[in-house]
Amino acid sequence: MSKPSNVVWEYVTDDKYELPIYTADSATDLAKKMGLSADSVRSAYCIAKKRGTNTRYRRVVIDEVEE
Repeated sequence: MSKPSNVVWEYVTDDKYELPIYTADSATDLAKKMGLSADSVRSAYCIAKKRGTNTRYRRVVIDEVEE
């Protein structure tokens, strides 16, 4: 499995649109913007992923497109 070329962490709205409120290059940067610890952001994301439930934290992989 190759490492993603670019990953962005987001905190999104709690509605059907899930629009980004905060965006950062890492979980640590996102946590700093929100006044939280990086562990709390990662933990909430991982627990929701394991349970198969929605979370307001997103890890978005952005693929580079070759032209």
